[in-house]
Amino acid sequence: MVDRPATSSTLLTVASGQAFSTSLIPTAVGNATKIFDVDSALTDTSISGAYIDDIWFRYSKRVTEKIDSRAATAATYSAALTVATITVSAGHNLEVGQQTFLNFTSYNTGAVPIDGTFTIVTVTPTTFTVTIPNIASGTITGNVDVYDPIDFCFYLVGLGTVTNINQFFPLFVASIDAIASNQYCSLTLKEILPLINHPVVQAGSNFGSANNEVAPKQRGLMLKRGQALYVAVSGTAALTNGFYCNVQGGYY
Repeated sequence: MVDRPATSSTLLTVASGQAFSTSLIPTAVGNATKIFDVDSALTDTSISGAYIDDIWFRYSKRVTEKIDSRAATAATYSAALTVATITVSAGHNLEVGQQTFLNFTSYNTGAVPIDGTFTIVTVTPTTFTVTIPNIASGTITGNVDVYDPIDFCFYLVGLGTVTNINQFFPLFVASIDAIASNQYCSLTLKEILPLINHPVVQAGSNFGSANNEVAPKQRGLMLKRGQALYVAVSGTAALTNGFYCNVQGGYY
């Protein structure tokens, strides 16, 4: 029975040391941050394990357009009618259906596309397309700043002191679009946390029902005593502005 409520809040800025497209494993032991501990030191014999009900991110400042946790990625674009093709020579981590904030900084002729939040329509490793307001002046080209999603990998660690990167076991990756509406982001409401069997009977319906956001109690994590939860950010550079990773659950 969950009888010892637990809530933690940890500022995340540390990067894993490499892009998750290369590997999810941090390149060094210090390249991941502990966010929840279920007596990994094995000193509290009254704990059997822990249940995590929700994990949510809170950006470390208030924004109105985009999440500027890292500097924007410089790219080029070619736009005609209602389609803009963005080329990022170094590659990007956007997927179809995700959203990004685009800041069109230059153009060769005609009406420049309007800055704002756009939904990704198609992707290749170095390009993606978005739908823009109709441009009636033919094809225009120029430069654009792209705000990439921020990818967080969650790791399970089964001991008190991490001495080797092979002791990080990836659980899942949460990709947060760098738009203002995601400055608060619940991994339960977004259905990113895995489905579990809850240790306590809860009222409410399943995620597939009309009431799925009223009592979403079917997603979370079950950890046993001696384990801990860590997080790292994809990439080689730490976040300039971090996210608070908040964990809510309880011990039993």
